[in-house]
Amino acid sequence: MPKYVADYDSIPIDFVRGEGAYLIDKKGKRYLDFLAGWCVGTVGWANKEMAAAIAARAKVGTYVPPIFRDPHQDALAKRLIQEAPGKLSRVFRCTSGSEAVEFAIKCARATTKKNVIVTIEGVYHGHTMGAGHAGDAGGKTGFKPALPEFLKLPLPTSAAEGQRVIAQFEALLKSRRDIAAFMSEPFWTNAGCYTPPDGFYKQIEKLCRAYGILLIMDEVATGCGRVGSFYASTLQDIQPDMICLAKSFTGGYATMGATLVTEAVFRKSWGIPDYSTFGWLQQDLAATQKNIELILRDGLAQNAKEVGAYLLDQLQPLTGLAKVKRLNGFGMVFGVEFRLPIAALIAARCYRNGLLVALADAKTLFFSPMLSL
Repeated sequence: MPKYVADYDSIPIDFVRGEGAYLIDKKGKRYLDFLAGWCVGTVGWANKEMAAAIAARAKVGTYVPPIFRDPHQDALAKRLIQEAPGKLSRVFRCTSGSEAVEFAIKCARATTKKNVIVTIEGVYHGHTMGAGHAGDAGGKTGFKPALPEFLKLPLPTSAAEGQRVIAQFEALLKSRRDIAAFMSEPFWTNAGCYTPPDGFYKQIEKLCRAYGILLIMDEVATGCGRVGSFYASTLQDIQPDMICLAKSFTGGYATMGATLVTEAVFRKSWGIPDYSTFGWLQQDLAATQKNIELILRDGLAQNAKEVGAYLLDQLQPLTGLAKVKRLNGFGMVFGVEFRLPIAALIAARCYRNGLLVALADAKTLFFSPMLSL
């Protein structure tokens, strides 16, 4: 078995193919894929329309670097902008969520001529240096010494906590003149699947506007229908200055990401490094275009909302168990928090019984099924 560079041990299941909501191992055992690649899967594995779209584009055999125009790229960018909230009008083409977040950080600093990014404690934003410090990876080995340009607010899990965090944020804005942007997820996924308190983001947005800082929504995990709307930001009734996309953006059939920005941000940040060699390759583009088409055509955002609500209701009896502390969920994202660090033991039992899940942390089981489930 090859040795990979990773801070985790590979789970010893050899998958050889997929079929809808299932993954199948080399022995023929079928596993219901309730993880779907950590908020990645959308239309199901081995989808015939996806395969046909990729095969057709591969026959064209072109590579168009970002310095040239491409009608397929133009069409996808136009569709993303059409669906977007507010005044988002420009798209950065890239290969991953981490790259999309890195670009947003650069954009914020170039636009405001300030350096500090405010985020929420425990929320994951990627594994690269800037994205890692913005999120929960900043304190890990390889990220030290920590970069000073990132400030973190506590994650609020109640209305009262939400008001305290708002007050802390306003105090920061009053006391500092070096804050460029606030960045977080519309719904907090890896941090335990928490829904922000009602009105929390409207107040954050109001403070951002009052103090002239940018509002960035990292929708890498929540975007493209995952939580019941194509953009999760619309469910918070906010208009971000930037939105980052990946994961469900491609449905797991390609390696692509995107950052949407307003015209004002684009104008003020003109000239920052923004060239991604493998951003939006033709086969990847074909897959992503078809994925977005199917999400919109088949109403998968609404399906995620309805089926997600059903699953959450069916899981409610878990809250009556002594070992379960909390059940959280929104759309097709769920977390089961235990009182003790037994999530790995529960996950292992799930695997033995043909159910794929993962760990958000030692106490929390995480799953994010297909939008088409």
